Amino acid sequence: MGFFKWISGKLNPPNARIVFWTQKNEYSFGEEVKGDAQITSEEEFDTIEIAVGLSCWENLKKTRNVTKQYGQSSRQTQEQYWDQAELYKNRFVICGEAHIPQGFNAKYPFVIRIPPVARETYYSVDNNVKWWIHAWIMVRGRPSIETENREILITKLQSPPPTQTISREVIKELVLIPCSYCSSLMPQTSVFCPNCGARRRA
Repeated sequence: MGFFKWISGKLNPPNARIVFWTQKNEYSFGEEVKGDAQITSEEEFDTIEIAVGLSCWENLKKTRNVTKQYGQSSRQTQEQYWDQAELYKNRFVICGEAHIPQGFNAKYPFVIRIPPVARETYYSVDNNVKWWIHAWIMVRGRPSIETENREILITKLQSPPPTQTISREVIKELVLIPCSYCSSLMPQTSVFCPNCGARRRA
């Protein structure tokens, strides 16, 4: 009975749990995804790594030729399928190798930076780009413990509206006075008469 219990323990993950939450669900390029991860366990085990990961995946609908057999004859047809590619991934390591005791319960903060240049979240009929975040506990000698993928929205940073420049026209009143010598009108601020060149009297 002890042998089968040992085998069962090796084939199943530990009786433990990891959950996480983030401060918000929508981010812009260059921002930091901040949150907390909580780990609880009802049994002791050894870990290889405890981490939170961020990844970006693109799904693109494509068409391919498929040969189908009908009795002794074959025919080529076209079928649609989704091609998936990982565009980006990063992780925050909470801890590496460690011993988790029975009754363990602890919360750890994490920070993952979103790259300044990347693909934003996008949805269409034949193409979509999604960002996922999830956490895991890699267990030594046993299956890992993982959370489900949770989608977050990544958008471009919105530029602030352009600053509007307001120009003001200043109008000054020009006062003209007669020249003491030729009686032509001249600006009050002039020192010499523009007509005869005589110096203005004080």
